[in-house]
Amino acid sequence: MAQAAASLGRGLMPEQAEKLAGYLTLLTRWRGRVNLVGPSDWREILETLIADSWHVADFLSGPGAAFLPPAGESVVSLDFGAGAGLPGVPLRAFWNRGDYHLLEARQKRAVFLGECAARLGFAGLFAAEGRVEATVPPIVAAHPGAFILCLSRAFAPWPQFLAICRELVPRPMAVLTMTGTPPQGDEIPPGFALSAAGDYRIGDKTRYISLFSPWAEAR
Repeated sequence: MAQAAASLGRGLMPEQAEKLAGYLTLLTRWRGRVNLVGPSDWREILETLIADSWHVADFLSGPGAAFLPPAGESVVSLDFGAGAGLPGVPLRAFWNRGDYHLLEARQKRAVFLGECAARLGFAGLFAAEGRVEATVPPIVAAHPGAFILCLSRAFAPWPQFLAICRELVPRPMAVLTMTGTPPQGDEIPPGFALSAAGDYRIGDKTRYISLFSPWAEAR
C-alpha cells in the first residue's frame, strides 16, 4: 500500500497504510454483494478514487482551513450519499477532525458503511441509514452550536446540493463540493459565496474542490 501510494506521489505513515489496506479489504470483500465501485483492482481504486480523499485532506488543511473554526474547536462533518465510503472513510486517515457522519439511504450500502465504522478503528466515524431529511436533524441537534461541514462526492448536482444543505443545516456551516468542472458563479444558489477553491489531477483528468460559505460568513 505504501509503495503504491508513493508511486502516486503520496507518502503514507504506517498507520495510514494500515487503515487504507483495511478499507480496501472490506471494499473488495463486499464488492460481490453490493455494487460499491466500478474498478475491481485495488491499485486502480487507490489511484482513481481513494486519491480524492488525500487531495480533499490537503485542501481542508490548506486553502479551506481559513473558513473552518480554529484548531481545537468542534467540526462535525456530514458526508451526503456516502455510498462506498468515498471520500469519507479514507479521508479519516488524512484529516481526522471531529465527528464524521456517513449518510446513506440505501440499506446495503449503509450496512457496509457501518462495518467500516466498526472495524477500521477510526475514532468519531459513524454511519446513518435513511434519507437525509430524517438523518441530518437529529445529528445536528446532538451537536448544538457546532460548525457543520457538509460534503459529497456525487449526492446531487452541486447547486442542488447547496440548496439542500441550506434547508437542513443551520449556521455556522460550510459546504464542500467535488466536481469535474469548475463551478460557475452564476450557478451558485442564493445565500452562498465561493470561499475557497482548488484543483488536482487524477490521471488525465482535472478535478475541482470548492468550499462554499453562507454569504454573511464568506470572506
